This record gives sequence, C-alpha cells and structure tokens, in this order.
Amino acid sequence: MKILAKFTTLLILATLLFLPLQAVYAQGIDDGPFFGESVTLESGETFSGDLVVFGGSVTIEQDATVTGSVVLVGGSLVTDGEVRGDMVVVGGAVSLGASAHVVGNLFAVGAPISRAEGSRVDGGVLNNPKKPSVATPEVIVPPEVPQPAALVDGAVNFVGNLFSLFFQSIGFGLLAALLVLFLPEQTRRVGEAVPAQPAWAGAMGLGSILLFITALVALALFSVLIVTMFLTIPMIIAISVIFAAAVVFGWVGLGTEIGLRLAAALKTEFPLPLSAGLGTFLLHLGANGFGLIPCFGWVVPTLLSLVSLGAVFLTRFGTRPLSITVAQAPVESAPPAETV
Repeated sequence: MKILAKFTTLLILATLLFLPLQAVYAQGIDDGPFFGESVTLESGETFSGDLVVFGGSVTIEQDATVTGSVVLVGGSLVTDGEVRGDMVVVGGAVSLGASAHVVGNLFAVGAPISRAEGSRVDGGVLNNPKKPSVATPEVIVPPEVPQPAALVDGAVNFVGNLFSLFFQSIGFGLLAALLVLFLPEQTRRVGEAVPAQPAWAGAMGLGSILLFITALVALALFSVLIVTMFLTIPMIIAISVIFAAAVVFGWVGLGTEIGLRLAAALKTEFPLPLSAGLGTFLLHLGANGFGLIPCFGWVVPTLLSLVSLGAVFLTRFGTRPLSITVAQAPVESAPPAETV
C-alpha cells in the first residue's frame, strides 16, 4: 500500500512536469499557459487542449468545455462544465457544481474539494488538502499536570510496544534461520562484507536507494509520456520487490555475522541457522529498541540498514565474496655502506 501511494504521488508530480510543456489551442481566449491571470470559460465556450494556469483562478461555467486537462497551481477552480481530461490542482481550492463533469482523474494536493450533488468524476479522486491555518489570539495556558491515569496509559503503551517489538524480532530470527538453510554461503558473504568495508558498504547502500528512487521516477515519467501503464507497473512492482528482498537479505546477513561473533566470544560453536536466527533477533531487537528513543532513535536503524543493503550489492546478493586487496609497495633494502 505504501509503494502504491508513493507511485501515485510520483505520477502526480510527473503529470505536473509534463502537462505545462504541451501546446494548447484556444477558441475565444489566449493559448496560455497563464501566469497570475483569472481564466473564465463562459457558457457554450470550448477550450481546445490543456488549460494551464499558475497563480490565478479558473472558472468554467455550465455548458463550457475543456477538451484536454486542467492544471492549476496556486489558485481556486470553480467548474460547472465539462473537463475531458484530468484535473490537477495544487495549493488552492476546488469547487464542482451540480453540472460539473470530469472525464479523467481529479488530483488535489493541498487543496480541499467541494462537490455539489450531481457532479461527476469518471476517474479516481486523490485529495490531500492542506488544513488552513487560522490566526487565533495567544492564550496563556498553565502547564498541565500529568494525571495518574495518563501516566498509566503511557506506561501500558510503552510496554505494549516492547512486546510487539519482541515478537517481531522473533519473527525476523525465524526468517533468518530459514533463509540460511537455503542460502548459507551467500548469507555469510553478505555478513562478512559489513565489517570488512563498512564505509564503502554504507555509500553503496545510499547510492542504491537513490538509484531506486530515480528508477521509479523515470518509469512514472515514461508511463505518462508513452502511455504504457501495462508495461511500467509490472516493472515498478518487480523493482520494488527486488529492493525489498535486498533490504531483508542484508539485515539477515548482518544478523548472521553478529550471531557467529557472539558464538566466538562465548568460545562455542552454534549451527549456522541458530547463529543467524539469534544474531538477527538481537540485531532487530537492539536497533529498533534504540529506535523507540524520540528524535534520535532513527539514526542507528538507518545506518545499519544502509550498511547491510550496501553489502548485498557489493557481493551481488552474496554470489561472490568481497575481495579486499591491500597494495603493498616493495621494500627495497638499503645498499651496504662502503667500507674504507
């Protein structure tokens, strides 16, 4: 669901970038795009193409038609006519009258939508309105004294979070033990790459995240430009699944390395699945337990995720060991001193 929401947001941004570049052909008014102007389509008037307005307002009266899409940034849109494309409004307000008809989708980012009974939107409606800030007089309120009931509720919630984290860590540990049964050598290679090259692995992990985001944006733009959603959506899903698998695999590899080092510290030897399960359990419990700390709790889980993700790509998902060569210059012996 989160991946779908991110993809939808990227698709909106791609639409905003692409539509203003298209040429429009108007009948009765200028071609546009319009900057800081109010555009009104009177009843019976037709605007051919995409109507793009920045910092203005748009009014589409009843029986008026826009043959393309309407893009409005920073203004209000009132329509009682027909829009045969999409309607995109960023930072303003949208009002649909009883006779309004939008054939495509309606995207409103930071803009509340008001719809009269009888208005129609054939496509989807995505609304993320910005709550208006209302200036209120400053009132001095005495500090609230924590009530015993509130303290008890906070303690219960904290204990509940700890129990949830504990059982999640057990689940990750079992997953690690199962994964090591099928990919023992690959998991160990990923884990060994983390302490061998932590800085390089962290840089590789950060680069892979940037590359992943770039690939999603490029595919979203490609789907808008070429209109091949049936091809780009499976590609986006496949890339997302591979990326998620790399994150989990890196976490398990790092946990396996922790389990092996713990066994060495205790001067004993655990079976590899047990080492992987125990190490991943401790890794998940410790990192996400530290994540419960306000403000700075995200630092440790984020750094560990970057390093472990980079180790996965450094070792090509554990298919090859990380080769570390240290170039040593040959040491030349000094010539013997001449004796008189």
